[in-house]
Amino acid sequence: MAPPTADQVRAATAALRDEADVWDRQAGEMGEVVTLAEAMRLNRVQAGLFQLVFDTYTEVVNQVVDRSGEGVRRMGEVANTLRQVADTYEREEAANLHRIKGLY
Repeated sequence: MAPPTADQVRAATAALRDEADVWDRQAGEMGEVVTLAEAMRLNRVQAGLFQLVFDTYTEVVNQVVDRSGEGVRRMGEVANTLRQVADTYEREEAANLHRIKGLY
């Protein structure tokens, strides 16, 4: 297999960075879920007639906030990893390591 051309390397790394941007945008959207779920918190007075389900309701809100917050962090990690892969690929290609190591 022939080594990639410079244009192919640029296209591949651009695609990785574009995908990282998508993950960052989605992390922002997930952050909105956290904000909206936080706004759904009630105290016992606000719960009024629904005291029987108050504890369960509170636990559901806690879980949505926690899992959504975790999603924000993990999506950010995916975005950062994609950028690191693109950076590594560019560095290795610039150093001709793929050709030297016979990976192609």
